[in-house]
Amino acid sequence: MTEQPDDTSRDWRRQRRRGRSGRPAADTAPEAAAASSAADGESAEPEVASRTLLSFLEPAINTIGIYGAPLVIAGIVALIAGGALVTWVSSMRLYGFIALGFGAALILLVGLISLSSVVAAFISRTGRYGVNSLIMVAAFLGIIIAVNFVSFSNNQRIDATATSQFSLAERTEQLLDNLEQEVEVIAFYKEEFSLGPQANAGAALQIINRRDKAEETFREFKAARPSKFNSEFVDPDKSPQRVNQYFGSVPTTFVNESIVVKLKDSDVVDVIQPLDAEYSHLEQDLVSSILLVTGREQKAVYFLSGHGERSLSSSDAAGYSSVRAGLEQDNYRVASLNWPPNEENVSVPEDAALLVIARPTTELPEAHAQVLYSYLQGKNADGNDRQEASRLIFLGEPNIPDTFRQFMATWGVVISNAYIRDLDGSLPGEGNEQTLQVNSLNILEPSQEMIATLPPSALGMIARFPRPVVEITTPQGKSLDLALMPQTASVDLIHDGNNARRTIPLASTSFNSYLIEDTERIEPRLDTEDAPDRPGPFSPVAYIRDFGPIGTERSESQENREVEMVVMGDSDFVANSFYGRGGGADLFLNSVNYLVGDFSLVSLRPKALAIREFNVNRNQANFVKWSSWLMLPGLMALLAGLVWWVRR
Repeated sequence: MTEQPDDTSRDWRRQRRRGRSGRPAADTAPEAAAASSAADGESAEPEVASRTLLSFLEPAINTIGIYGAPLVIAGIVALIAGGALVTWVSSMRLYGFIALGFGAALILLVGLISLSSVVAAFISRTGRYGVNSLIMVAAFLGIIIAVNFVSFSNNQRIDATATSQFSLAERTEQLLDNLEQEVEVIAFYKEEFSLGPQANAGAALQIINRRDKAEETFREFKAARPSKFNSEFVDPDKSPQRVNQYFGSVPTTFVNESIVVKLKDSDVVDVIQPLDAEYSHLEQDLVSSILLVTGREQKAVYFLSGHGERSLSSSDAAGYSSVRAGLEQDNYRVASLNWPPNEENVSVPEDAALLVIARPTTELPEAHAQVLYSYLQGKNADGNDRQEASRLIFLGEPNIPDTFRQFMATWGVVISNAYIRDLDGSLPGEGNEQTLQVNSLNILEPSQEMIATLPPSALGMIARFPRPVVEITTPQGKSLDLALMPQTASVDLIHDGNNARRTIPLASTSFNSYLIEDTERIEPRLDTEDAPDRPGPFSPVAYIRDFGPIGTERSESQENREVEMVVMGDSDFVANSFYGRGGGADLFLNSVNYLVGDFSLVSLRPKALAIREFNVNRNQANFVKWSSWLMLPGLMALLAGLVWWVRR
């Protein structure tokens, strides 16, 4: 008896093929088959093999193979959609992971079903080119990742904005560079806050913006001096012990938005509160607090008032609020020094690093003149020596009171009672004839041609000046823009033959300029028979360094008591209506920096603050970031894959 082969474990398709191939042999010996069956006592019914699980899936597998390309595309779309949800929409992150798994499963399934085609595609000529391309793309991405890794650990921030909006002031960086102790900044901001019964969404947005401004400013300080500046944000509701440490029993409601500045190993602290809705003075406030806790002080700049001078607090066209903001941007403490006309007991504060007199319109009382005289000689009102040197900026006009004109003349400076009409240098256009476009001078080693262009009052003085004040007019080797000065007086310098007296004009008009006393007249008189107007050139800005009034002899007690001053024949060029137009603001601020000794701050400043905010929430910010990084490259990769699939 022969054994029957057991084929139940084999594929049903093989059994069918074997049955078809063995059918003729069975037909040739039916008797033998019947005898064998009868001998075994079995029936002659035909044998039916069982089907495997794969045979049931074959139609579905064939269908997937037919629609493989659309399924691959659907998988790629699912991967992109899932990645977008996971990255940008945190509330739908679960669905994003599901989409990622679904897309990966589709691509893997099609790849396994069409494994032979995929392998053939890769080992074919076109496939080999594709593999090479993939290797090059992977190598490129690897290099990019390595470069980014190195750059993140060794980074250098560059402010590419036109107005340097995201850069610290020169004085701030100088202060941070000179820090010897570690400074800690603790900002108390609530992570969650109620809008209140009024539901003031605008106020809530302002709080969020102020917190963002604080974070950005802290990052700038940290980037400037990583080892000496540390900051942290604390929720006053979650950390009441920190609140008690710095504020005692003050309710947390009043602690919110407070910033504490302290040294790491010191109990001296200073608290900053936002002064406006935009937190526009945060950098200056931080610098002031750091100076306070480190034991240093801000340099004080005082503007004299009480004689009709320009107002620091006025924001109208003639006010000086822009000047104040510019000085505070350089981290000076700016204050008004009020001397009422009928008050004789006046004085210049001991901490005054600089005194500014901006276009007085009433007479100078004798008592006030005596105090100013003592100040410029390095004395206090009580006759004691001042700790700070004497420095003065005088902003005149053709119509200033005679008492102020006489006071400046005692120091060798004559301010004309006429305005300069420059036929070649006035601002173009009808109605602008009296507005000068003032060219600043850059005198290093003056040539004969340059000396010839100077006003007569400057001749004989320039050769004796050992160190020209080029930092004011040409900061860091860059010339200032033209300053616009309407109805500007001439500043003449008196010569007394004293070699210790150092003067230099900082600006000059053209040869085709004239002094006109009548402010209503714009055409100069050139006829010699009818009182012709005095021809130029003239100097509207001058620097003076001396030890005393004109004509006095230098004594040993005055050896270190030199007075420095910058005198300008106009005050409108830095008023709010002209501030930021041309180089007038730079000329004034550089004069302040130079006189008080902050030479590193002498520079060209941004002419305007451009607001270019892009307010987005966290999801929108993530979308902008990741779409710019991944969407376009992903789209290009998808198109490249489709082209490869079609042309494979």
